[in-house]
Amino acid sequence: MTLPMRGFFVIMLAAGLVACDSIELTIAVNQPEEGWLEVINSNDHVLKDAHLVIEAFESEGATRPCGEENISRWEPGQGIRVPACAEKVRFTLTAGGETARFSYANGQVYRRIGRKEVPISR
Repeated sequence: MTLPMRGFFVIMLAAGLVACDSIELTIAVNQPEEGWLEVINSNDHVLKDAHLVIEAFESEGATRPCGEENISRWEPGQGIRVPACAEKVRFTLTAGGETARFSYANGQVYRRIGRKEVPISR
C-alpha cells in the first residue's frame, strides 16, 4: 500500500470516529397527555450539563426547531416535559462531550444512526 493510500485510510478512520454518535446516552419517551412528551434519562448515571434539542420532522426529511432544554443535572429516571410538536419528533442529546440522536413516532423511540433509525426496545 502506498503512503498516500495509508494517509487516506487514516484520515477516513479518524473522520468516522469523530462523526460517530454516542451509544452510551439513552432516553425513553412517554406521552402523558395530548400535545406533550416526557423525555426520560434512561441512563444509569446522572447527566451533567445536558443539552436536549427538539425538532419537528416534516415531510421529505425537513425539520423545524421545536424547542431546547438545558439541564444542569439530569437524574436517572427523571423526566422532562417537552412539546409534541409533530407526529414524528427528533431529539439530539449532548452531555459529557457525547452526542446521541433519537426520534419518536407512534409510541416508539428510535436511535438515529446516520440516516437509519433503529428501534430501541422498551
